[in-house]
Amino acid sequence: MQRAREKNALTREKSALTRARRLPAPRPLSRVLERQRPPPSEDGFGAEWRSVRRYLVDSWKDVVRFIPQDVLSGVTVAAVALPLNLALAVASGLPPSAGLIAGVVGGGIAAMMGGTPLQVTGPAAALSTMVFALVARFGVAGAAAAAMAVGCMQLLLSLGRAGRLMKYVPESVLAGFTTGVGIKLLDQQIPELLGFDYRVFELAQMMHRPEWLHEVSWLSTLSGLAVAFLVVAARHLKRFPAALVGVGIVTALASYLGWDIARVGEVPSSLPPPRLPDLQGRWLELFAAALPLGILAAAESLLSARVTDRMAPTSRPHQPTLELLGQGLANLGSGVMGGMPVTGVVVRSGVNVQSGGRTRLAAFLHSASLLFVMLYLSDQIAKVPLAGLAGLLCVVGLRLVEVGTLVHLWKEERVEAVAFLVTAGGTLSGHLVEGLTGGMVIHAVGAWMHRRRHKPHPSAPSVEQKQQGVRAVLSRAHAEARHPSHLEASPHSLGWLRHIKSRPLMSNSSFVHPQAAVIGRVVLGDHVHIAAGSSVRADEGTPFHIGANSNIQDGVVIHALKERKVVVGGEEWAVYVGKNVSMAHNALVHGPCYIGDDTFVGFKAVVHDAVVGSHCYIGIGAIVVGVEVPDGRFVPHGSIVDTAEKAERLPPVSEAHREFNEDVVDVNRGLAAAYRTQDGEVRQTTRPLTTHNNTEPKSGWTNWRRARDERF
Repeated sequence: MQRAREKNALTREKSALTRARRLPAPRPLSRVLERQRPPPSEDGFGAEWRSVRRYLVDSWKDVVRFIPQDVLSGVTVAAVALPLNLALAVASGLPPSAGLIAGVVGGGIAAMMGGTPLQVTGPAAALSTMVFALVARFGVAGAAAAAMAVGCMQLLLSLGRAGRLMKYVPESVLAGFTTGVGIKLLDQQIPELLGFDYRVFELAQMMHRPEWLHEVSWLSTLSGLAVAFLVVAARHLKRFPAALVGVGIVTALASYLGWDIARVGEVPSSLPPPRLPDLQGRWLELFAAALPLGILAAAESLLSARVTDRMAPTSRPHQPTLELLGQGLANLGSGVMGGMPVTGVVVRSGVNVQSGGRTRLAAFLHSASLLFVMLYLSDQIAKVPLAGLAGLLCVVGLRLVEVGTLVHLWKEERVEAVAFLVTAGGTLSGHLVEGLTGGMVIHAVGAWMHRRRHKPHPSAPSVEQKQQGVRAVLSRAHAEARHPSHLEASPHSLGWLRHIKSRPLMSNSSFVHPQAAVIGRVVLGDHVHIAAGSSVRADEGTPFHIGANSNIQDGVVIHALKERKVVVGGEEWAVYVGKNVSMAHNALVHGPCYIGDDTFVGFKAVVHDAVVGSHCYIGIGAIVVGVEVPDGRFVPHGSIVDTAEKAERLPPVSEAHREFNEDVVDVNRGLAAAYRTQDGEVRQTTRPLTTHNNTEPKSGWTNWRRARDERF
């Protein structure tokens, strides 16, 4: 026994020595304190550029995942951009090759280095009038020099992180500027369309004399109108390159029939060598003249980036500092190669999103496709009629004129309408800087007047009371006591008890998580998924309907006001949710309310007393109150839609929005099936639905309601 105890003690001693040898050596106290010391604070500049570098690297990592989609989208965008680049170069007083070089070099650099992965860069109609003025003053070399000047300005703005200031430019000033550009573009291109040299103002003075009709080139007019008609007629076919097809048909007919009309002319079949433009010592003068162009190009790119974010909510949101850096490098490259200034363009970026582009590779392949055309199809481009490009530009000019925005501003806030008109007038008269400055000043005055008219709430305390910690001052009328509890109405008299006792009517294929609350008269269609932590309370307003394949995710609350209804198919509902509807985490839907089929309600969104059409997409944190949203509309993230005018101005949903909701519906339908399998049983209902083919019978709820009423 004694020997056994000694052996055990020896074993324990060896084990202790072994553990001691395995322990790491104690660290010095200075190293321990160094690890506990918080990291040094990073300066804003360094942190911003580390974020820029990380964003660029991460966006390139996504490229290998979507190569087939990006290849198809890049070719489609090139088909749309090719005639636009040629037309905008001609409208700016430059040879067509300047537009192609800008799309190839500038578009390629911006695609590789820009801060908006799906944005497509190239010549823009908004810049064409200013570039035309610089060409008239400095010659063709002035356009390339202006591109380099714009690039330098954008690089400086990027270093100063000026992209964050874009949010302060008012919508009225931007709309006024685009309207002025559109009218000026029409003034330039209508004479080209008609085949003579008269301006629109001169043409208006000659309208009472029919002799001017003899000077019209009817072949040119026919070419331009044919292109314009095809572009307008196919405006709803997002993936159809109507501009390219129209210009191609007109070019083939003009060449085959030998029409005597002006053509594009010679186009170089190779890129020129890089060189500095020869301005004969006028660089300082050009930099001063190009300053408004640089500011405008930066603003246009950032605006286009914001619009692209809204069109592609599943893509990475843009990084403004990196976007200005990429645009600056793109303009420098375009200028060195003899191209014209470039910027991010909403039209081409929209085509990229609609065509299925997923990464920055799509925009880069657009530039590669333009390079292929320039190298191997230059002879065909030389035969394009100028009138056909003029017809395309007339359509672009008309779309830039925002008459609807002016009418809305005149009705809602006339000071902003005046800012719109001043900016548009300055743009039309050639005094762009004065027009933009005047519009900004008028907007600032209007904002100051609005603050002066805004009176404080009656409960607001005085300055002295605020210093004493008083939050609000209310009259005695706000302090009336409620009735004592023994005078409260019985729940039987209000019907609350009957509402609460009513049981939901659920299809066999649906699933309600045990940690979800579904109370009262609620009809759940086939394959509905009610996730944990959600609350569907038909206790005050009742009944509710949730259609087939819909999903109510964690934290969603559905409730309704008493005695408020929506009538759907002759039946009254407090809340009606259609088929294939997704309600993301923490959304709030408060009746009376109607949510149409195939609609997505984003995270923390609020829908109250509203009718939302089918195939809509309500963004993250958006608020929809007291309005009717038409079918197929996108409610931007964080926006507030509380008037009919705001609802009508909502943009259409993109194909990416539709596909995203379809994916969410499929995932939640699978989750419902998985949860049912895990439970090991099929949930039975008090009275099953009569059909299970993703449709809800009109009489199903009526029969069930009659049965429940008989029970009570």
